[in-house]
Amino acid sequence: MFRPVVKLLFLAKAAFEVGREKVEDALDTVTAKTSEYKTQGTDKFNESKDKVKEVAGEVYTQVWQRSEVLESQVREKLKRQVADFSLGALGDSSEINELRAELATLRAEIAELKSVRTAV
Repeated sequence: MFRPVVKLLFLAKAAFEVGREKVEDALDTVTAKTSEYKTQGTDKFNESKDKVKEVAGEVYTQVWQRSEVLESQVREKLKRQVADFSLGALGDSSEINELRAELATLRAEIAELKSVRTAV
C-alpha cells in the first residue's frame, strides 16, 4: 500500500513539474512574441517617424524655395515699378526742361519784338 502512495506522490510531482515547464514555455513564447511585436512596433514607429521627418524636410525645402521665388518676383516687380517711375520722372523732367527752353525762346523773341517796336 505504501508503494502506490509514493507512486502517486511522484506522479503528482512530475505532473506539477511538467505543468510548470509548459507554463514557463508558454510564458517564454508570449514574452518572445511580445518582444517581437514591440520590436516590430518600435521599428514601424521609427520608420513612420523617419518618413514624417523626410516628408517634413521636403515640405520645408519646397516652402523655402517657393518663398525665395516669391521674394525674387516681388523684388523684380518693385525694381520695374521704381524704374518705370524713374523713367516717368525723367520723362517729366525732360518735358519740363523742353517747356522751359521754349519759354526762354518765347521770352527772347518777345524781348526782341519789344526792342524792334521801340526802335521803330
